[in-house]
Amino acid sequence: MRRSEFKFTYLLLAALACFSFHSRAIAADPGLSVIPQLQERFGMSEAQVRGSLGALLVFVRERLPKPEFDRVSKSIPNADRIMRETRLNGIVTGPLDDIGDYQASLASLGVGQPLASQFAPAVVEYLGSAGFQQERSILLRVIK
Repeated sequence: MRRSEFKFTYLLLAALACFSFHSRAIAADPGLSVIPQLQERFGMSEAQVRGSLGALLVFVRERLPKPEFDRVSKSIPNADRIMRETRLNGIVTGPLDDIGDYQASLASLGVGQPLASQFAPAVVEYLGSAGFQQERSILLRVIK
C-alpha cells in the first residue's frame, strides 16, 4: 500500500469512526426533546409535562421487573429526578393501582380528561419515533 493510499484509508476510517460516534449521540438526543415535544403537542406547561411523565414512570416502575423498567427509564433523560420531583411535589402520594389511578393523579397538575388519557399513548408514540422500539413495546404492554 502506498503512503497516499494509507493516508486516505486512515482518514476514511477516522471519518467513519466520527460519524458512527455522532450517530449514536444523535440517537440519544431525541430523548432530550420529549418534554418540549409533549408541551407543544398538548399545550401544557413544563411542570405539567414533567409531573405527568414522572407519574407515568412511577406507575410503570410499579409494574415492571427492574431490568425492564431500567431500560424504559434510560430512554427518558433524567427519569429518576423527574420521578423524585413527582413524589416531592405530591403528584403521586401512594401506589397507582391501575391506569385510572395514574390518570387521576394528574388532576393535581390541572390535567383532566380527555388529556390525561392521551398522555401515556403520546409517550409510547414518542419512544417509537425516537428509535426506542423495545422500550416502546414494554411501555405499551404496561399501559394497555
